[in-house]
Amino acid sequence: MSKDNKNEAKELRITADPLSKFHMDEDELRLELVKAQYALRETRQQGQATGLLVLVNGMEYSGKGAAVTQLRQWVDPRLLNVEATNGTVPSHYEPIWQAHVTKLPRHGNITAYFGNWYADLIEGALLLMKQDKCDAKKDEGEEFEAWEIYLRQQLNLLAEFEADLINNHTKLLKCWFHIDEETLKYRIKDDKEDPEWLYHMDWQDKKKVKRFNKIAKVILSQQQDWVVIDGSDPEDVTENKVKKAYKDQGYNQEANLQFCHEVLHATQNALLSSQQHDSQHPLVSNISRNINAAFSWADVPDKLTDIDDPDMGKSDYQKALAKKQSRLAELLRARANKANQKGDSEANNHHVIFAFEGMDAAGKGGAIKRLVAPLDPREYQIYNISAPNQMELQHPYLWRFWKRLPEFSPNIKEERLSRIAIFDRTWYGRVLVERIEGFASEQAWQRAYEEINRMERDLAEKGTIIIKYWLAIDKQEQLERFEGRKDTPHKQFKLTEDDWRNRDKWQDYVQAAADMLARTNTKHAPWHVVATNDKRTARLAVLDHAIAQLEKVIKI
Repeated sequence: MSKDNKNEAKELRITADPLSKFHMDEDELRLELVKAQYALRETRQQGQATGLLVLVNGMEYSGKGAAVTQLRQWVDPRLLNVEATNGTVPSHYEPIWQAHVTKLPRHGNITAYFGNWYADLIEGALLLMKQDKCDAKKDEGEEFEAWEIYLRQQLNLLAEFEADLINNHTKLLKCWFHIDEETLKYRIKDDKEDPEWLYHMDWQDKKKVKRFNKIAKVILSQQQDWVVIDGSDPEDVTENKVKKAYKDQGYNQEANLQFCHEVLHATQNALLSSQQHDSQHPLVSNISRNINAAFSWADVPDKLTDIDDPDMGKSDYQKALAKKQSRLAELLRARANKANQKGDSEANNHHVIFAFEGMDAAGKGGAIKRLVAPLDPREYQIYNISAPNQMELQHPYLWRFWKRLPEFSPNIKEERLSRIAIFDRTWYGRVLVERIEGFASEQAWQRAYEEINRMERDLAEKGTIIIKYWLAIDKQEQLERFEGRKDTPHKQFKLTEDDWRNRDKWQDYVQAAADMLARTNTKHAPWHVVATNDKRTARLAVLDHAIAQLEKVIKI
């Protein structure tokens, strides 16, 4: 980018024009869109890189495609990513947002996303309407029908997820396209139902359209951040040749212009946020602002400092190990077949996540090795988490972990694959190493406790079993293990200069661990501390806890 363009980008970072539609002609709008688009990309080099996600939702035939087509013609199409989904009934096993995280824009980019998680939500609500015969009158004393209870609950969860995106530098513009009954009737050119129609519903069926509009009313009334774009044909369309031409092509040019202006405003606000401290910007959610300015350190619990030092014999260890590994494998394989009392096996087809944290050389790798030994390698995935790469840094912090969460495959032959995820180091790095080394701002790592709790809650509420370990050893034991690695050729790769340097910050890590345990030890994802200098004792303790946690849910 030339020096002049960089200066223009800098100007856009501090200037927003919410009144652009009142004084810009189309040529001026096109120019400002391109300038803002390139300035947003430049945030990767200057300030805090910021992305923009444009959620495109609403009725079929309401002009969504025409509006995004117009936008793409006016901007640099190489820098505008477009994703789309018609919607599908949300999975029983995963949060509604999980299937969509790979579509999030890289910081510095803009993505227009048709359908998105709201299309899935609408599909789920429509299905409940059909199952519950929601058109019937509610029972006396009932405030909401089942579909509306579900819808409102999911909207609350999505609002929290979106707030976390905003706080982590992915800004949102939510556009809802709507048209009136006459326009919809005119734009449907035949009387045949199309199975590929949005939300897989027949838009010629007035009863179904009425149901959709009931859902839309709840969404738009509960979430105040939607921009409603009226794509209906103007009343004077028959008298205006230009408007008549647009009508014959199935869209409303005024709606297209409104959409492009909204994208311009959102891009300019994203640029503004990239130059401001998070808490100063109006797009930052209340969740971020509510963080206490004075962080309260937790007391260090005895279990982090009182380290056992037993010496388990090899024979006893191997005997106990084989028995525990057999039981663990039995439970993990049975989870997909366990049925509840009503015989619904799907409701108990659990994903499992093992999360390992601890001091360097505390034995995470050895514990994981014994954990997976009785399993088929196709039954699990192990993720060894290190520093994020460039692409990961240009997404929300949790994005690189969202992508690695277990997924359910509708293909029965692939059902086991990736259903168990094992993390050697985890999303807790933000409140541990990133906090101590200064890789995350105070606001970012202090906010992360609740962001992590919300993610784990969403997973647990869909049946995922989350088993978290903190492995603790004392400082002398760590030194002896470091020396052992240095002298053992096939273990030397485990030892780095950072490991030695981190010993000087031992107490900082102990305090960070105490703060983490105090703030993220929840009912749905509790921590288990294994504090021992004996590797064999630690490995058996890991297996014992995994078995105990699985037995609470899976009865065989």
